[in-house]
Amino acid sequence: MQYISYSFYKGDRQLANVAYIPVEISYNDSLSGYGYNLDTQSDKVILFFGGSTFIAYNSVGTYAGKFNCPFLSADYYGTQKSKGTMNLETMQKSAEDLYDYVKKNFPNKDIYIFGHSYGCGMAAYLASVRECKHLVLASGYRTCADLYNKIIPIFWGPLQVFIKNNIRVDQYAQNTSCPVTIIGSDADKTLDETIQKELTNCYQNAKCQIFSGIKHEDYFTTDKVIQFVNENILEQ
Repeated sequence: MQYISYSFYKGDRQLANVAYIPVEISYNDSLSGYGYNLDTQSDKVILFFGGSTFIAYNSVGTYAGKFNCPFLSADYYGTQKSKGTMNLETMQKSAEDLYDYVKKNFPNKDIYIFGHSYGCGMAAYLASVRECKHLVLASGYRTCADLYNKIIPIFWGPLQVFIKNNIRVDQYAQNTSCPVTIIGSDADKTLDETIQKELTNCYQNAKCQIFSGIKHEDYFTTDKVIQFVNENILEQ
């Protein structure tokens, strides 16, 4: 199952047509990614962690222009142009190194961390180890079992011990102090609204917003979601 998850971030995954032209960024000698609106005058910056197939190029090219602030995403070590090997430890380091780059190069800006689907794991991790203004998780999960059980429903209770490199958002939540918003939909068949409500309960003060009719892959391309995020999170 881990091999399948990781494979979505490797190989030729760039979309042929994107809405916004991503700017390539070298975060360090080994970590690469893309950004957009890098020179926009704003007191905010978004770090985005995309779901399956939404490598940094695709995330930036699909979503970035919907927000009026710098928007950056990194490709995990061992994927795309980022060197190294992909595993849980290096995914966490990718998130930390992206954050540290932004903190240095975008000083005095409030950092917002966004995650979608599988990317919610590293978004949640980063918010648990670094300071941020707000954490936004769209179609998130408590552990990888929530994802894997949709494919092979065997990872229940103690059987989660057999998940290699399990991403424990439920544990990251215990060390998160920033405001948290969980976004879900009654039409999401991958990580349904029940999971979003259960994920919300992992956090002390998280808010949960369930939309109607939005499919799993469409959160950040749907106007009412963008309006909600802008008005209730970024403009607060």
